[in-house]
This record gives sequence, C-alpha cells and structure tokens, in this order.
Amino acid sequence: MNEFLYENRSLITKFFEISAAVLGSVYLKQTKSLKLKIFVVFLWITVVVETIGMYKTFLQNNYDYEWFIAWKNSVFCQNLWLYNIYNFLTIGFLGVFYSDLISNKGSKIFIRVIVVLYSILWIFYYTFTDAFFVLGLPYDTVLASVIVSIYVLLYFKELMSSDYILQYYKLPSFYISVALLLWHLCATPLFIYSSYFLPFNTEFVNFRILLLLYINIFTYSCIAFGFWYSLKKRKQSIERKLP
Repeated sequence: MNEFLYENRSLITKFFEISAAVLGSVYLKQTKSLKLKIFVVFLWITVVVETIGMYKTFLQNNYDYEWFIAWKNSVFCQNLWLYNIYNFLTIGFLGVFYSDLISNKGSKIFIRVIVVLYSILWIFYYTFTDAFFVLGLPYDTVLASVIVSIYVLLYFKELMSSDYILQYYKLPSFYISVALLLWHLCATPLFIYSSYFLPFNTEFVNFRILLLLYINIFTYSCIAFGFWYSLKKRKQSIERKLP
C-alpha cells in the first residue's frame, strides 16, 4: 500500500486538490457565497501552482535540445521562485478570506496589519538579496504557520462567541479552518528538519514523503467534505421549509 502511494503520490495529491476545488466551485455556484469565493480561487491557484511546479521533475531528463539545455541551465531550473510567489499569495489570500469572515474590527485590523508587514518583509528581502530563485524567505515555514494559526484562532474565537457556534458543523469555513490548522501543526516540523532530506537518509526521506502525503489527503478531504456536507445540510433545510 505504501509503495503504491509513494509511486503515485503526485497524482493522488492532485486528485484530492482538484476534488476540493471542484466541490468548492459547486458550493459557490449553488450558494453564491461571496465570503468563500476568495478561498475557492485560492484552491484553484494551488492546483495550478502544484501542476506547473512539476516541471522540475521534467528537467531531470537529458534532452538534446537547445531550448531544453538553456532552460535547465537557467535560474528557472529550480521551482523555488514559483513557491516563493505562492507563499506570498497564501498569506494574502487567507488574510483577506479571514478578514471577510470575521466581523470584529480589532481582529480585522490585526489581520490586515499582519498581511502588510509580511508583504513588506517579503518585498524587502527579495529586492535586496539574490535569493528569489534559490532560497525561500528565512524561517518562512514557521512564520507562515504562525500567521495562519493566528488567522484561524481569531476565527474560532469569534465563532465561539457568536450564534453560529450552534451550527458550526454546517459551516464550510469551520472545516477549512480545522484543515488549515492541522496541516500547519503537522507539516511544519517536516519542513523544519528539511536539512535531513538527503538521498542517503532514505528512511527519513520516505517517511517524510508519505507522512506529507497523508497530511495533504486529510487536509483536502476535510475541505472537500466541508463543502459537500454544508450543501447537504443546506438542501435539507430548504426541503423542510417546503410545503
């Protein structure tokens, strides 16, 4: 089983990513929810980025074409630049998403300040260094986890003090928040110890790849379930009101 998952990890991850994005799109179409629109857009951006990012595997081949050799010897031979942009968009998109979900003015301002400060740090770092194509932002994984956790905790805080707490299980935003929080709590340690991700550490490499796959499967399954279950409950509520 693990061998099958290992060999097909990219396709399996894409399947769950696309499933969550498609169910999110279906949810938007049927509910016209503006608050969740930006998150669904973010899901599709994730699908696109993960798909484009696979070109790194393609470059492991050795084709005797001038354009291929030029590409392989360029700064784009690694896909770090793509994920640097994606990490920047992640903080911004999720910041806007939670800012729209939360009604408390203080929390809204706090989230916007975080987004602005992170944006300034990101722009400043890559403007005055040559790291854009070779390195991520220093401690970016930990920093992103802290920021997203703050977003989620502010949302949970408001949810617990509102009338929606009685129907939290009907809210797709609840499942999204649980999935995001658990992903960052579980996946961040794997990236912290990325220095051990070396060819001769085969056991750690295999463990890291499979565990990250399981975390991704759970994350996108939880998000997809949230959209599906919320639609189901919505339809049931409408049917009860019908004469």
